Amino acid sequence: MRKILGVCAAAAVSILLTVHPAHAQGYVAPSVGVALGNQSGQGRATFGVDFGWLSLRDPIGVDLDVVYAPSFFGNAGRYGENSVTSVMGNVMLAGGGGRRYGFGRRRGASARPYVSGGVGVLHEISTVGDARVGNNDLGVNLGAGVMAFSRSGVGVRADVRYFRNLVTTETADTGAVDFGAFHFWRASLGVVLGF
Repeated sequence: MRKILGVCAAAAVSILLTVHPAHAQGYVAPSVGVALGNQSGQGRATFGVDFGWLSLRDPIGVDLDVVYAPSFFGNAGRYGENSVTSVMGNVMLAGGGGRRYGFGRRRGASARPYVSGGVGVLHEISTVGDARVGNNDLGVNLGAGVMAFSRSGVGVRADVRYFRNLVTTETADTGAVDFGAFHFWRASLGVVLGF
C-alpha cells in the first residue's frame, strides 16, 4: 500500500513540476457529492478535493482527486467506520483552451468541459458485527465534467466519475490485472479556486 501511494504521489508531483507555468493554470477544487450505482453506498455523501494543473493553450492537464465517503457501507458503528477513500492521479483533456481560462461571452469569464481518467488507490473499510475489514486496492477512474470560471479565477466545477478496483490475478505462466467487483459512481459539485 505504501509503495503504491509513494509511486502515485511521486508521479503526480513530477508531472506537476514539469508543466511550464507560463502555459498552465493551477487550481484547488473542494467538493461535495453523492455515491451512486452501488447498493451499499447508494445516495451516501462524499467529500472531496482536487488539486490540478491545466494547460491554458493546450487541452492537456493533470489532476489529483482525493475523495472520502464516510458510512459508505452503512451507519453501523461510529461515523466513518464503514468508509471508502480514493486517491487518484488523473490525466485531463479539456476543451475551450486558448484564453486564460477557456472560452466565454465576457472577456475573462469561461467554461471548460473536460474528460479525465487515471489510476490510484481505493481504501475500503467495513464493519460487520465486531469484525472490521479493510482493503487497499489498485483502482481506476474515468469522469467528465465542466469547470466554469468568473473573471477573478473563482468558479464552480460539476463532475461525474466512475471508480472501480483492480484485482491482480497471477498464474504460473502469466500475470494479468482484472477488473474487481467493487465499483461506484460519484456525482459532485464544488468550488474551483484558480491560481
